[in-house]
Amino acid sequence: MASNDSLTGALTRRALYELGENEVARSVRLGTKLSALMLDLDHFKEINDQYGHQMGDRVLSDFVQRTHGILRRPSILGRYGGEEFVALLPDTDLEEARMVAERIRNSLSTNPDLPRCEVSIGLATFEHTQSDSLRDLIARADAGVYRAKELGRNRVEEAPPSGHPISVPHFATAG
Repeated sequence: MASNDSLTGALTRRALYELGENEVARSVRLGTKLSALMLDLDHFKEINDQYGHQMGDRVLSDFVQRTHGILRRPSILGRYGGEEFVALLPDTDLEEARMVAERIRNSLSTNPDLPRCEVSIGLATFEHTQSDSLRDLIARADAGVYRAKELGRNRVEEAPPSGHPISVPHFATAG
């Protein structure tokens, strides 16, 4: 199985989880910080509808390239779904992760041939509890994305801590 998405070069979801589980184990073993960002391109369906899927593919590839340029090693970037990505940030606390997220959010493409595309970002940190897991961390970051979209999109929002109910609103339109 390939570990990289053939379109964007980001890790596949499967590879993201494999490497992510290693990072969770390392974080638990060493007591280090670990943060996650859920990145969801705003109104991406409209780009595909207006400009075509080939242009949408170019927008996705451009976004991943720019994001890779912002992330430091050993950060992990994986494609989670169509226009959704997860970045795992080892040795990164909440405030540092927020700064990284804002840099990603503010990095618009400089390619004049691509349509403008903004991103909503959810942010969560690993809590070092017996019940916390990589899936929980990503779910909290995903809840942060829903919050960002609910509050107007193109923003960074923190997820509620574990143990707090995560409400996921239903949106009438995708993207």
